[in-house]
Amino acid sequence: MMSLTLVRPPHLYRHLSRCFNHSLRIERHLTRYKHWFQHPNPNQTIHRLRRNTLVIAQFRNPYDWLEAMRIHPHHSPEHLHLEWQEFLQRPWTMERIGLDLNITSNTTRCKEGFRYNEIVSCHVMPLPLEAYENIHCSRHQPYYELKQDGSGMPFANVMEMRAAKIHNFLQTVNYPRVVNVWPLQYEELLAGTENMLNQISEITGIPYVCDPFPVQQRKTRELSKEFVEYVSEHVDWSAEELIGYQRRRN
Repeated sequence: MMSLTLVRPPHLYRHLSRCFNHSLRIERHLTRYKHWFQHPNPNQTIHRLRRNTLVIAQFRNPYDWLEAMRIHPHHSPEHLHLEWQEFLQRPWTMERIGLDLNITSNTTRCKEGFRYNEIVSCHVMPLPLEAYENIHCSRHQPYYELKQDGSGMPFANVMEMRAAKIHNFLQTVNYPRVVNVWPLQYEELLAGTENMLNQISEITGIPYVCDPFPVQQRKTRELSKEFVEYVSEHVDWSAEELIGYQRRRN
């Protein structure tokens, strides 16, 4: 038996569910939910691998991903409504509030199996819902992942967090019961999904029973020259090259 685990997007999850769920188990989590840091120790996670698994980790090019994150910084209330310079430079964290202030041990277990010194906030909702006038981008449920080395230190910025996340996702190939990890570029999916479906069928021996997504035409996001130059200079390109992305040439 084999399952497919997607470390990211809901649209691909629904597509593969239609294509393979008659014979393959399709998951939106590996050891944690899709885009959170994964962890090989089953005692420090909510989910446990119970069958051989192919991990499909979807990424988007850093330029468009960073701008999309700036516009919709889900679970990141300290990064709401910022201009790009401040968004890219602000440390990826926030002050602890509400119920988190009552925790005194770094080893306290938090949501998704994180420890207190690995995430802000520890509680799903550190303040009651009525404390907020609005909950745009899930600001009532902060989810700042800290460095996963037990130091309790935040990432210097969202770009440093992205590089760590790339390494984390690719390292899941070493987890028990993971047979392989496929890094998949979002841009490749826009060219259609037939090739991906054929590859999955080949490795699993199970044919897909759906219509592949056709080529999709998406509007190109307008990015300023200054933004592109800053990202080109500060992104960790050694990490980006592991998933097939290169510095953009103007």
